[in-house]
Amino acid sequence: MRVKSETKRQTILDVATKAFIELGFNNTSMSEIASRVGGSKSTLYNYFSSKEEIFSAVMETSAKREIADAFESLDFKQDIEITLNKFGCQYLASIMRGNILAIWRMAVSESERSDIGQRFYTQGPQRGWKLLSDYLGKKIEEGVLRKSDSGVCAMHLKGLIEAELYLSVVLGVEAAPDSKKIEEVTARAVTVFLLAYRA
Repeated sequence: MRVKSETKRQTILDVATKAFIELGFNNTSMSEIASRVGGSKSTLYNYFSSKEEIFSAVMETSAKREIADAFESLDFKQDIEITLNKFGCQYLASIMRGNILAIWRMAVSESERSDIGQRFYTQGPQRGWKLLSDYLGKKIEEGVLRKSDSGVCAMHLKGLIEAELYLSVVLGVEAAPDSKKIEEVTARAVTVFLLAYRA
């Protein structure tokens, strides 16, 4: 894709992200997005065939911007406890940011009516947890962790990291915590995980 076209596509995604967060998925139309972008619907359709396709691209872009760094921080050479604490802090902070929470809520609310939930899962969480599973699998091979299913290990670590804070923040019961609280919660989660899985 030409630089100009890619810039235009990203502009559309940035504008659409704001519209989805402000209005919700159902109340955001192609006309609304086109109006905010400042062009015609026909121009919009040159880049995306439907609102669902735009939302899918928004989810993918948001996941790359906000969450990818956490999974990319998985250092195969560093001590596992240090690596998992760094990963956990970055991951937990990223999933509790306002725009990620808003997109997650929309994906959940639309999942019964369309394949938005499935798209969200495959383009965001599924990719990330595969990277974590691969990392843990390597640590199992090295004898750092006991013999077990690396995919299950990844889900257990996810559950532990999210357990104390995530649901209450998603439901608006609590505000997103500061970095000190995230570090404390992550440290407890990693400690429990390693007590269960360290060889």
